[in-house]
Amino acid sequence: MCFSIAVDKNINKLSDYFGAMISAKDTNNLEKLFKLQDSSELSKLEVQLGLKPATKKRKPPFHLPTEDGKIFPNYFTEVIVEEGDQRLIKPMRYRVRPNGSKEEIPTKFNVFNARIDSLETAKIWQPLFMRQHGIVPFVKFFEWVPGPDGKPKLISFYPEGREIMWAACLWDEWVSKDGAVHFESFAIVTDDPPKEISIMGHDRCPIFLKDDYINKWLNPSQHSKEEMYKILKEKEKVRFRYDWVL
Repeated sequence: MCFSIAVDKNINKLSDYFGAMISAKDTNNLEKLFKLQDSSELSKLEVQLGLKPATKKRKPPFHLPTEDGKIFPNYFTEVIVEEGDQRLIKPMRYRVRPNGSKEEIPTKFNVFNARIDSLETAKIWQPLFMRQHGIVPFVKFFEWVPGPDGKPKLISFYPEGREIMWAACLWDEWVSKDGAVHFESFAIVTDDPPKEISIMGHDRCPIFLKDDYINKWLNPSQHSKEEMYKILKEKEKVRFRYDWVL
C-alpha cells in the first residue's frame, strides 16, 4: 500500500506544470468544510458524515497537508481531472468515501489504494474504473518496511532526477442526505513494485503514468479497457531512490 505521500503545496506551480485550471468552486467548498468543523456546527457535521458520537478528545474529520506537505488517509490534496474539455485541479480527500454510503468504510479496509488487479472485481472500484479517473501529483511516498535492525521503520521513496511524480487515481463524490455537505475523495492505483523498491521490503508501488498517457487516462470514456490497462502497465521509466525517515 501507499501509506502516505508528500506533496508540493504550491498550487499555482501545479497549475502551470499540468496546464490545469484551479477549480474555484471546489476550493470554496473545501473552505466551507473546514469552517464547519471549526465552528459550533461540528456536531451537526459529524452526524451528517455518519460518524460515531463525538468525545471531548475527538479529532476533526478533515485535514490539510502538514507543514512539510505530508498527506495521510483522510487528508486533502490536489487532484487533476478532466471535465468536458477542461483540465481542472480539485481538492480531494485521500481515502475514498463511496457515493451514497451512510458511514465511512471501516479503517481495516484499505480504500486509499486501489490494486490494479482489483479494479474490475472490487465493488468499491467497479463504479469508478473507466468513469472517474484522475492523477495526483506528489514528490515522494512513504511506507513501513523492516528496518536494518529488523524492526518496522518508515522509508520514503522518490524518483531519481525528478522534482515531481504523479500517480493514477480513481475518485468518487459523496453528498450528505440533506445535500448540505459534499466532497470528493480518491484512491491511488498501485501495482507490483520495481526491483529497487522490492528489495527494500515493500510489495506495492503507485503507478507513475507516462506523461504522454495523461490525457487518455483522464478521458476513459473515449478509450477501451485494454487501452487503460496498457497505460497503467507502461509506466514512466524512472529509478526510485530512498531515505530512511528518522
